[in-house]
Amino acid sequence: MKRYVVLLALLLVVPVVIHAQAARPGMPPTARTAPAGPVPVIQVDQKVADMGVVAKGEKVKAVFVVKNAGDAPLEITQVRPTCGCTVASFDRTIPPGGVGSVVAEVDTSAFNGPISKAVLVFSNDPQNGQLNLAVKVEVRAFIEVLPRSLLRFNVLQGEPATEKVTLVSAENLTFKVLSAEASGGAYDVKFRELAENERVQGKQGSQWEVAVTIPANAPEGMLNHKIVLKTDAPKASEVTLNVSGLVRPIVQVVPAEVNFGTVPSDAPVGRNVILINNRSGSELQVTKVEVDDPTFSTEVIPLQAAQRYQIAVSLPAGASKGTHKATLKITTNDPSRGVIQVPVLAIVQ
Repeated sequence: MKRYVVLLALLLVVPVVIHAQAARPGMPPTARTAPAGPVPVIQVDQKVADMGVVAKGEKVKAVFVVKNAGDAPLEITQVRPTCGCTVASFDRTIPPGGVGSVVAEVDTSAFNGPISKAVLVFSNDPQNGQLNLAVKVEVRAFIEVLPRSLLRFNVLQGEPATEKVTLVSAENLTFKVLSAEASGGAYDVKFRELAENERVQGKQGSQWEVAVTIPANAPEGMLNHKIVLKTDAPKASEVTLNVSGLVRPIVQVVPAEVNFGTVPSDAPVGRNVILINNRSGSELQVTKVEVDDPTFSTEVIPLQAAQRYQIAVSLPAGASKGTHKATLKITTNDPSRGVIQVPVLAIVQ
């Protein structure tokens, strides 16, 4: 009887030990249980689309054929490119035995040389919920921009500035620049074919100079635009120049607003200041300063004669509760900024 009890206990322990060994880290996982009933099966025979050599700036479109080898509808829930230069479209539902597609389009404008862009496909296939596709391209600039295709400007308003680049053939091509078009901003773009004595040494084929000028009347602000040059070259019908930088005002106001924030009504007098700076070599006179809310008061403090001023805006103690929005109006003798308006804000509690 005792032997029978021991034997029964061993039989109960052995399955537990085997299960624990199978679950230990490092042991091979158990086979995935096949789902019951009909299921979709996603199948892409060619997961890598090699598009070969393309001209820089071209938009490459790769089509992946997606088959449903299962016996239930295949639902493609999402297609996620891993790069902002890639967009994708796809068939959402593919019936059993049917065929659909995933289309990936890659913009090569920002690339040179070999690139590979991935596209992640998510579906309701229980065995393969995520599928990785890739588009391979070798990007070649058949027309090069020297010294670079990025033009940087940092100029004062009222003073024109010019940057020049040279377009050269990467494969000894003969081409012409036909036109130039800017995506925004005030640019004057001129182009001409270089004479023999002006050419970049060691480069064959056509060479063109492109001069981009910011005119004197360009508005102040950031520069972030593209200039597209049209050519008659079959492999480089468009060449893109990127423009970045800043047009600074002649008369600078820092900061651009007066903000007291939230203050108690019984707080002591508050005071904020702004600085007005003029470029060297010219005289600036602040002739008048006013604010359109009597809650605030102002004071002009010259820091450097005809060059730098400090404008103080004060909020008195006991100001009425509420939000006070006003405009500080500064009148000067400068022809480009005769009137400077600065927003003023205070929230009194």
